[in-house]
Amino acid sequence: MDSTYKTNKYRFPLHEIVGVTSTSLTFSAAFVLMSSECKNNFTWALQRLRGLFLREDVYPAVIVSDRIWL
Repeated sequence: MDSTYKTNKYRFPLHEIVGVTSTSLTFSAAFVLMSSECKNNFTWALQRLRGLFLREDVYPAVIVSDRIWL
């Protein structure tokens, strides 16, 4: 997960969520244009991603981030 810093027309952070395959190749999983980089926006983005790719009764075994959100 990584964000650009207000480089677009609306000066909102563009958040990119990337994944890694079993062969160590990376891929873009999602892009999210957020109004700010706060915990609620990151939580919302990850909940929407989970809803798109996974059934509600199945959860990912691991989510890795370079930042800890408490």
